[in-house]
Amino acid sequence: MNGSATVTGRGFTLVEILVVLLIVGILTGIAVLSLSAIGRAPRREQTARHLAGLIELASQQAITQGEQLGLRIARHHYTFVRDDHGRWKSFGSSSIYRTRHLPGGVHLTLLLRGTPIVLHAPPPPPKSKHHRSAAHTPARGSLPQILILSNGELSGFEIDVYENGHRHPFRIRGNPTGRISLVTPRPARS
Repeated sequence: MNGSATVTGRGFTLVEILVVLLIVGILTGIAVLSLSAIGRAPRREQTARHLAGLIELASQQAITQGEQLGLRIARHHYTFVRDDHGRWKSFGSSSIYRTRHLPGGVHLTLLLRGTPIVLHAPPPPPKSKHHRSAAHTPARGSLPQILILSNGELSGFEIDVYENGHRHPFRIRGNPTGRISLVTPRPARS
């Protein structure tokens, strides 16, 4: 022995830290999404919180897994998609990112960089079990309006969640730097 002490400690690699953050993020997202459905909040609030949580979760997944994701918004539903060698494909029906149809009386509007986007009604549901589910059948030529990129950026957007009988929507804002925020409507003054 030469008299010098050797330290054999090992630190954490960046990949290990990112994996832990991904797991914590996914568990937090699932908990938030589960708890938001339990409360007695109005349907538009539940829908807005759920969608905002899914967008944040998708953003974390895009960063940690290095994939490009997207979000298609329609008036009465939304669908997350992933880039598969230049083609946008929907997630399966068992995925947390599956196509979500909104509860009755709730609908969405979309602004991209301040420009209103015309949203279409959802396709009719299949009439038999033998037809392919809408979640597995991407619309031809249908690109996502919102991109969720692996570098943490996303399309600048505002999604308003309306409910019949309520004039003021809940608003989900997406900043191009990746920040997602939920703006609640101000209570009416008496």
